[in-house]
Amino acid sequence: MAQSGNDLSQWSLFGLDLERFAGSVVLGLRQLLWGSESELQRRFMPPACLMGDVQRVEEKDAKGFALSTHASTVAGATAVLLPDDLVLTRCIELPSIAEAELAAIAVLEAEANSPFSKEDTSFGWRILSREASQLILIMAIASRRAIDSHLDATPTDSRSDFREVEVWANHEGKLVQFSGFGEALRKAEYVATLSRSAAKMALLALAVAAIVWWPAGALSIKERQLREMLVATELRVGTATAARNSLIDMEDRLTAASEFYAERLLYDRWLDEVATLTPDSAYLTVMSFNKDRLTISGQADNAAALQTTLASVGVLSEVTAPSAFSRDNRTGKERFTLTMRLVTAQQ
Repeated sequence: MAQSGNDLSQWSLFGLDLERFAGSVVLGLRQLLWGSESELQRRFMPPACLMGDVQRVEEKDAKGFALSTHASTVAGATAVLLPDDLVLTRCIELPSIAEAELAAIAVLEAEANSPFSKEDTSFGWRILSREASQLILIMAIASRRAIDSHLDATPTDSRSDFREVEVWANHEGKLVQFSGFGEALRKAEYVATLSRSAAKMALLALAVAAIVWWPAGALSIKERQLREMLVATELRVGTATAARNSLIDMEDRLTAASEFYAERLLYDRWLDEVATLTPDSAYLTVMSFNKDRLTISGQADNAAALQTTLASVGVLSEVTAPSAFSRDNRTGKERFTLTMRLVTAQQ
């Protein structure tokens, strides 16, 4: 989702400020590549010989920028340290959140504090220290005409690979590089060296991955071959397996049917049995079965005699009347309901 204001376009995704996130990534890469505390410059930056009054320069700080303070050092580039009287230095305290915009802030600070014209102003800056809530920035400002005059009067090492000369200033032992001189050539070589090293590392990683993958790949090929053999074998025996499964399924169905019909009550038999036992003078209106229990309802001339008759036969037992007999005035017969157990229900 994009949100736009009058002068600000802020990109966010699910509440995450993508612009700030991208700025943090860029800032981290910049610190990794160009920070004085990073080991990458010390290891991969082409060395340069720093010429001038280097006694008050901290050697450790110079090595962080791949600079040598020894005149006898043979290096691929030459850097010139400006005299203190040509340079104006100033420490600036800024909130840590401003680090992503330091380049623009440095330009504004240089224009605001330079005693020279805008065209004649040359400057450089670096972060001296980072604390929890603020940054301490070193700003160095000098006249470009004065720098050019000093460079013309300074002999350079003819053995240098880069003919352009870098310009540095010293602030209490800490070095600050002026931009717009010969630093671009050495930085370009530094980036190219990093790219070549990264490519070598990538090739090495691919080689290691190939070595690690080769046994796994061979096993995978063997596994695929075995799987194909298994599929072919299963296809050959598929018909027999299907027939066997069909027979097993049929057997299960027959067993289930036998169990079902073995427990099923033969209702037609008991209908005939009760009809035979019931006299012609009686008739039934309801017959219901519940497992081996039978309930009948109807009317008879003598319901008690019918109950006695049913109880006397051997195929029925526990013949009871759950309710009293009553006379139906319309038919003159006795209404009855009788319950009984079917003694031979399982035979």
